[in-house]
Amino acid sequence: MQFSRRTDWHRRPNRLSASLETLRRSGRQIYDLTSANPTECGIAYPEGAIISSLSNPLSIAYQPNPRGLLSAREAISRYYEEKGIGVDPSNLFLTASTSEAYSLLFKLICDTGDQILIPQPSYPLFDYLSRLDDVVPVCYRLNYDLGWNIDLDSVRNGITASTRAIVIVNPHNPTGMFLKEADYRALKKIAAEHSLALIVDEVFIDFPLDRDQKAIPSSKVVSTTDEQEVLTFTLNGISKTAGLPQMKLGWILVGGDRKTVAEASGRLEILCDTFLSVNTPVQVALPALLEAGASVRSNILALVRSNYTRFCEAVPTDSACSVLNCEGGWYGILRVPRVMSDEEWSVGLLESTGVHAYPGYFFDFETDGFLVVSLVVREGIFETAVKKLIEFVASRTRKSSLPK
Repeated sequence: MQFSRRTDWHRRPNRLSASLETLRRSGRQIYDLTSANPTECGIAYPEGAIISSLSNPLSIAYQPNPRGLLSAREAISRYYEEKGIGVDPSNLFLTASTSEAYSLLFKLICDTGDQILIPQPSYPLFDYLSRLDDVVPVCYRLNYDLGWNIDLDSVRNGITASTRAIVIVNPHNPTGMFLKEADYRALKKIAAEHSLALIVDEVFIDFPLDRDQKAIPSSKVVSTTDEQEVLTFTLNGISKTAGLPQMKLGWILVGGDRKTVAEASGRLEILCDTFLSVNTPVQVALPALLEAGASVRSNILALVRSNYTRFCEAVPTDSACSVLNCEGGWYGILRVPRVMSDEEWSVGLLESTGVHAYPGYFFDFETDGFLVVSLVVREGIFETAVKKLIEFVASRTRKSSLPK
């Protein structure tokens, strides 16, 4: 049987996944610092309101709309209105997930072999999605110097005649870097000069924090939702903003000049009409789900801030490792000595302590020396696991410094 080259992925287990499976079979306790499932992190959910929202009799009727039910899009507009942002429901398109949104947009703006610019390091989703749509991902760099920033020269140098879009994650995953106003202006100028679209993923935008574990003022959080010049697709959904990944609903907000928005929207409407992937019950329930999700979002944000505080405080001032500055999102990054590879760090950590953390190469860091942890972990488990992690790094660093 001949299968598509798009799905010809390497599927053999790596050392870390093999060690994890062995540990699970042994029955030994695992402290999972890779889990980012909000429904399993111990926060309170308004179960009654969520269940009630899914019992609406209107869910029985089927009224297919390629943009999504108007009532659902109006609820999203109200979500933005609370942030002081005006959003026209006609510029919104509902999707089953942000992943689907990316796939639809790649189909919309790219032909086979066209390129998109994606940030590095980053969550490994883009490689899979781009391959499935026959699009070529080209990386631009994020640099760290007491904080993360976009290497604009690498953006400019990555553009070719085949480039169609610049992907921005705001705040970025896993670095937690928020899009800065100056970078936004520069990227808009680059996009305009080369007739590129901006695809901006804002799924973590409701989770801001800084090194002092305080909220970043909303006035300093740059969002692309009201873009009126460059063709921009802003993505979000209830997976993160309402802590409801099981409900499977996201959206695309189309922005830019009126003529280009109209053309993009017309084409996108046909694409969405081809699949009609968003189920009716979740669309009908969306107004209530967004309302109920406000408390969930608040609980997640409190957990993220608390765990980030613990993460920072767990590292002694004289430690050989350090927590990188994080401005938002659900992840934290620990910089560790390059006395071994990231895979060796993560495998050794797992086998010695039962703590499971991501090696930096999972997020395509350019060099070794990074471990990534989820901040959406039960507080007790997180505190214990981080303590074991820091102690393990200290012990291995001491061993590596001993004379041989």
